Amino acid sequence: MSSMTLLHLTIVGPGMQPATVEFGDHLTVIYGASDRGKSFIVEAIDYVLGATKIKQITEAEGYTHILLGLRLDEGRVVTLSRSFDDTKVDIFSQDIRTLRAAPPEKTLAIKHSAKSEKNISRYLLQLIGADGRQLLKNQRGELISLSFRYLAHLSIISETQMAAPRSPVLASGVPTSVTAEKSVFKYLLTGQDQHKVVEGASEVEKKVGKGKIDLLDQVITSTRSSLTTETSEAELQKRLVRVEMTLSEASSSVGELVSQRAPLLNQTRALDEWGTRNRQRAREVRTLIARFDLLRRQYESDLDRLEMVAEAGNLLGYFQTGPCVFCGAAPEHQQIGHQLDETTSLQAAVIAEMRKTTELRTDLLSTIEDLDGQLNGLDEEYANSLDQTKRLNLALGHIEARLTPLRSDHQEDLSLRSTIQTDLAVHAQIQRLEDLKAELSSAPETPPPARVDGIPTKDLHEFELMIHRILQSWQVPGDNLVHYDQSTAEISVDGRARTSRGKGMRSVIHAAFTAALAQYAATRGHPHPGFIVLDSPVLTYREPGDTQLTPRVVEHFYKGLNDFESQIIVIENGDPPEDLDPDAAIYAFGTAGSDRAGFFPT
Repeated sequence: MSSMTLLHLTIVGPGMQPATVEFGDHLTVIYGASDRGKSFIVEAIDYVLGATKIKQITEAEGYTHILLGLRLDEGRVVTLSRSFDDTKVDIFSQDIRTLRAAPPEKTLAIKHSAKSEKNISRYLLQLIGADGRQLLKNQRGELISLSFRYLAHLSIISETQMAAPRSPVLASGVPTSVTAEKSVFKYLLTGQDQHKVVEGASEVEKKVGKGKIDLLDQVITSTRSSLTTETSEAELQKRLVRVEMTLSEASSSVGELVSQRAPLLNQTRALDEWGTRNRQRAREVRTLIARFDLLRRQYESDLDRLEMVAEAGNLLGYFQTGPCVFCGAAPEHQQIGHQLDETTSLQAAVIAEMRKTTELRTDLLSTIEDLDGQLNGLDEEYANSLDQTKRLNLALGHIEARLTPLRSDHQEDLSLRSTIQTDLAVHAQIQRLEDLKAELSSAPETPPPARVDGIPTKDLHEFELMIHRILQSWQVPGDNLVHYDQSTAEISVDGRARTSRGKGMRSVIHAAFTAALAQYAATRGHPHPGFIVLDSPVLTYREPGDTQLTPRVVEHFYKGLNDFESQIIVIENGDPPEDLDPDAAIYAFGTAGSDRAGFFPT
């Protein structure tokens, strides 16, 4: 049996630091706090392998492509690349971990088709040697071709699916797929697919079938009329590759110009902010100068009044020696200091006040002169900043002149890409209708008797024993006797159906079932993807009567994984034991002492 080994999951985008994990050849454990992207890893793996959609999360904004590296049995390495919200998967014949503009080796649709090999389902089935196998579709005996999605449901187990009440065999939960899913399980256990039986059809069935085909012909004609051009799908694919490369180059050119513009814009904003502060300071200085000028005029007015007082004193003789102007006594009849006492105090007061006022005015004039100097300096600096701003705006104008045509071309290319993708979607729809028409045309004319069970007792018993041994190795309480009911696809442990169990026990049984199925296929050489992904297999399990997670079961769960041959990837919140396989790849997201806060770089 051929199988695949997951090498890495890498999510990339223009200008984004890649988000990546490398998987161990045998065991990978990713654990840590909630909302760190652990379950997103599971969804991303499933999405690249053909799932129709993926949940959008905030951390993935800016990322455009998911890259999944695979190593095949012969040692060859391939990379599957799928962009978000796309219905195509690109195949590269090498290990790719960066955003690539080069065209891929091939581009495949995600929708399975038995009539065409240009889909990811047929590609993956060919890798594991299961292409072309047929399954029982319904009780009437109609057959459908095996799709890789049926195997993915049994290999990649999400957290919701892990604890779901429905049987692990009936993974999709779609009632119309019950027969096919039972047939897939039978195929994995026996290695034998369903054979087709052709018999005659009744006249009524022939008429009904003819009516369906005629209706499909009308729908195909109507759908084909919605094509914008008559270009073939292959040519559209080539055009799309060329447009994608042009967009990639244009984005690079625009990005380079934008990176050149960014520092200029930052400098312009800085100059604007500095200019605002400069003008604010200049207004403050002008206000101070105006106020100090009023004070200066007040000082000068005071000095003028003091000079008038001094002049009047001189005219009246208050400040001269001789007959006393107050009593008329001659100098020789005056007592010592008689007039001097009267005049000196007045003269001294006037002189002192004039000196004080003069000093204050001198200091004020010095201050005003300093403020005038500051104002001139501010005005000169502001003028220089205006010149710098002018030069920056001129440089920005040159960059904008180069950006404008690039943006215009970018929009035209985006519009062309949208048109091409629309036409490709129409071609895909036409192909689906043609496939449906082909199935109707080649359907058995009379449904043969169908059996949805028929798994040999020996094969089923060995599989049940394998699940039993796994549960025992994990030290799950009880005898762990396993029984699979072929009619209902229900699994019972110790006589109690899994659907009647609690969430924790359902998860443990589902994990054991998935591990046993991979191990069973590996030991018998039956087709299987070769890896399993388990999201939260033991998160909710507790010992009966205990309120805490059971360390014994969790510890032995991880130890038991060392005995498996298949590649196993475990996603959990709780910490694994410290004595794991030294070759295992261990990732801790958002835990104390861990190197990574989550799957996506912070």
